[in-house]
Amino acid sequence: MKEKIIKLVFGPQKAAQIQHAIQPPDTSVNELKVSLAPEYPIRHIPITAATTTTAADQTKTKSKESLKARRAWTNWAKNQTCHPLKTLQPRTLEDVVEIVKNAKADINKIRCVTEGYTWSSTSVVDDDGLLVFVNKMTKIYTPVYDESQGWTVELETGVCFGGVLALGSHGAATQSRTLSDLACEVKIVDATGTLNTFTRDKDPVEFSVAACNLGLLGVIYSYTLRVEPMFNLSVSDSYPLLMDVFDCPKQAGARLKEMVLQNDQTQILYWPFNSHYKCKGETVTVRYAKDELWIKQWKQPDQPESVTFAWKLHRRVRQYIASALGSSTFRLMVVKPKTVRVLSGLFHRELKRPAEKILAAPDAIHYMANLEAAVVIGLECVFKVDEGFEKAVKAWRFAVDKIYEYAAKGEYPVNMTVDMRFIKSSDQIMSYVYDEDPEAIFCTMEILALSQCIGAKLWEHIPGIVPHLREHAGPQMDRFESIRKKYDPQGIFLNKTFAGVLGHK
Repeated sequence: MKEKIIKLVFGPQKAAQIQHAIQPPDTSVNELKVSLAPEYPIRHIPITAATTTTAADQTKTKSKESLKARRAWTNWAKNQTCHPLKTLQPRTLEDVVEIVKNAKADINKIRCVTEGYTWSSTSVVDDDGLLVFVNKMTKIYTPVYDESQGWTVELETGVCFGGVLALGSHGAATQSRTLSDLACEVKIVDATGTLNTFTRDKDPVEFSVAACNLGLLGVIYSYTLRVEPMFNLSVSDSYPLLMDVFDCPKQAGARLKEMVLQNDQTQILYWPFNSHYKCKGETVTVRYAKDELWIKQWKQPDQPESVTFAWKLHRRVRQYIASALGSSTFRLMVVKPKTVRVLSGLFHRELKRPAEKILAAPDAIHYMANLEAAVVIGLECVFKVDEGFEKAVKAWRFAVDKIYEYAAKGEYPVNMTVDMRFIKSSDQIMSYVYDEDPEAIFCTMEILALSQCIGAKLWEHIPGIVPHLREHAGPQMDRFESIRKKYDPQGIFLNKTFAGVLGHK
């Protein structure tokens, strides 16, 4: 059968899976896939209109009134809001070109959005700007085979990939690096309305900027990604004691390093206070010592799937029911924060199923369904690991210590999960794992909490954060800025968040 089959599976955390059945050059019909894991950029708080403080400031008053009359855009997590002058929804490349040319003539800012699942302010546009919804640009071109690159497929930006790739988001696959490292070609409409094609062969530096462009070079038309024949993954789920994994940094670091290097993918998850139900009357230290982790390990076997379709269907149905019931539980944690000590253990026990199974890659990677039922905010920290992985152990212990330190004061800022993953470095200039050593490994730690419970200000509001970033990554950002200005000299695609980081006042 030579009919092309396209299957889209959109995970709740912005995950996407594309499968293609095509005729490869040497074999019978095969499936191609590209699997994108959730998007986890740095979070930001909402941007609101400035408050008029004097009756004499008539201009600001009118501006404020006009903002109220506009329809506000809010992202999924409800932590980002803006009041664009207009919202536009192109369907074709020609539509995008027309929008950009009109914006340039009217001196309007532009930012783009697909489904709004990102937590960051990347889609927030100034109040006199245009918000462009690209979710109708969903063309998927026929996959192409090339001897030098293997299989590739071009996708329009609305296939829920633009934001994931432009921000250099990542999954748990160590060797695959960030998702934008899968790109081999990027097409962007710049501030003049010109369609530019970026490839590594044409200009490796400009390509590194375009692949992880943060939406600052223009409106992304498409990405061409490297894909490969469909494969299976062996998934192992284990639940050791936290202190058995993260005890002495030296010994624990060596074990952690061995685990990461022997797997295709590794993820460590932790529900805080999950031993509370069996530690009544005991000290916080004892409870800490009895908490369990959830460790997921993926490897690529030469074996067929070990589960049936009925098993996969049952798992999905069970997960949807659990998440639906969990919605009311999440509301309880918002109203009564202390209940996290009991409910976190309940969630951990519900998900605890020690097993090792072989699944098709999409089912193995996207192992949870309907996660959007929990509207959360994620804060992710990324750092380069040392040779012995001791820094990763210390970072984990520090995070858990802080969770229990706050709990001792009756505060519960982290009421969902903490997770840790490991990815190799990227050569893309604005990547958060940028490094000149291609074998360098970075640890990513993500802390999740229900968005209704978040009260802390975020990174762009920390005093001195921009000078700090400029001090440590200034040359890297200046290289990016020199190329950005070539394609957007007027700053049409800049917003307030990126302007400061790139040296604009």
